[in-house]
Parts: sequence; structure tokens; C-alpha cells
Amino acid sequence: MGKVKEFFGKVKAFFSWLTHTLAVRIIATTIKWLYRITNFIIRQALLICIIYSAAFTFAASYFLYKAFVYCYDIYDGVEQLKYDQPEMSKYMEAMQDSNPEIQLKHTYVPLDSISPYLRKAVIASEDAGFYFHPGFDVRAIAEAMDANQNAGRTKFGGSTITQQLAKNLFLSSERSFDRKFKELAYAVLMERELGKGRILELYLNYAQWGKEMFGCQEACLAYYKKSCSKLSVDQAINMAAILASPGRHHPGMRESPFMAKRRAVIYQNMFPKRDSLLVDSLKQLVAPPAQSLPMTGNKN
Repeated sequence: MGKVKEFFGKVKAFFSWLTHTLAVRIIATTIKWLYRITNFIIRQALLICIIYSAAFTFAASYFLYKAFVYCYDIYDGVEQLKYDQPEMSKYMEAMQDSNPEIQLKHTYVPLDSISPYLRKAVIASEDAGFYFHPGFDVRAIAEAMDANQNAGRTKFGGSTITQQLAKNLFLSSERSFDRKFKELAYAVLMERELGKGRILELYLNYAQWGKEMFGCQEACLAYYKKSCSKLSVDQAINMAAILASPGRHHPGMRESPFMAKRRAVIYQNMFPKRDSLLVDSLKQLVAPPAQSLPMTGNKN
């Protein structure tokens, strides 16, 4: 009996050792595989992070480069306007491309060669707050949106003289968010870099005053047979009135409903009866331009 017990004791010990050994090996193997799987997952995650970081860095660099080029093109275009003026505006080029046989008439003149009456009339017609806004007029935009909503269609615009100049000089006629953003960017930058006087000079020289006429000098020669420096108040108001529809109206149509309405608005803004927020920037326009008086004195 003692030997049997001893035998079974040895068998029991053997199986206990075997079980322990197998358990240890299974645990070791499991830990080993868990380590391998975890290591693989971590390596793959790190690889994905590295690839993502590289792709993000490349995309960010490309975006910054495109943004730089985008902004520089706008800035460079405005900078060139400080002392030079393009031979043709973007709008004029589009007209020429659509009809190569068309003969556009355009003559550039400096601001001091343009009648003060015409300058005042154009501001009164197109942008009464010209001297006070930074390139865009939030109030005018809001009023235009409200008027368009009441009319049930897009009938009125809230663009300032600066925005109109930006659109004519640099942009196409397409309607898109990108074009509107560029128009605003050009307008704000022109206000900063050029100043009001230069903006007004450029506008008067690139605005359309007839089907094929650009610039106030050509228009004055065509309509009144005189230089734009010699316009009277009434002639200046007529000229400013046609800016809203230069292809369909001319100064000789002053009695038409369109011209009569435009003339009334311009005259009211040029010569306000009382102070008004709408015409604050035109207070100095009430008086005629100063003229030098002849020298007087005793004759010897």
C-alpha cells in the first residue's frame, strides 16, 4: 500500500508540474503574442500618424502657398495703381474679346483736369458716403437688400465707388463667392494704399459712359464737345445720371423718367437743404469750387 501511495503521489506531482509548466508556457505565449499584436498596432498607429502629419504638412504648406499667391496678386495689382494705370480695365478687355471689331474709346486724364462739379455729381450719384466708409458701406448694403426684398428681385446694389472700381479693373462678371470676396479685398486694400483722391480719379477714367466710351474725357468730348474740365453744374449732373445705365441713356435724354429721377436724386445730394447722415460727406459740395480772384491794387 505504501508503494501504491508513493506511485500515485509521484503521478500527482508529475501532473501538477505538467499543469504548471503548460500554464506558464500558455501565459508566456499569450503575453508574447499580446506584445507582438500591441507592438504591431502601435507601429501601424505611429506610421499612420507620420503619414497623416506629412500629408497635413504638405497640404498646409500648399494652402499657405496658394493663399500667399492669391493675396499677393491682389496686393500687387493695387500697388501698380499707385503711379500707373492699365491701358484697359478687365471689363473693357471682356468687351473687346466678345467683339474684336469694336472700337473702344478711352482717354485718361488726371483728377485735377476733371471738373469739380463732375466729381461731386458722381459721388452724389453713386456713393454719397464715399469719404467716410472704408471701401464698403454696410448701411447701403442693408438698404439695398431690404429694397430688393420688397421689390421681389435684385434691382438695387449696395456697391461703393471703390467696389465698382475693383470690379471693373480686376474682376470678371461671374457671380460667385470668390469674386465677391476679391471685390471686397481689392476695395479695402485700395482704400488703404491709394486713398480717396486716386480712387476717384481711376473711377472717373474707367467708368463706362456710353456703349463704347470709357472715361469722362471721351464722354464729354462726345456729348458736349468740350473737355471734362469745363463742364457746368447741369452738364455734370447729366453725366453722372447716365452712369447707372450708360448703354441705354445719354445726357440728351434729360427729360426721360429715368433721367429726371436720377437728376433729382443727384441734385438733392449735391445741395442738401439741411444736414443729414446720408449727405455728411457732401457738405463741402454745396459751395462751388474756389476760383482765384484777380489781383487788385492802385495803378501807378
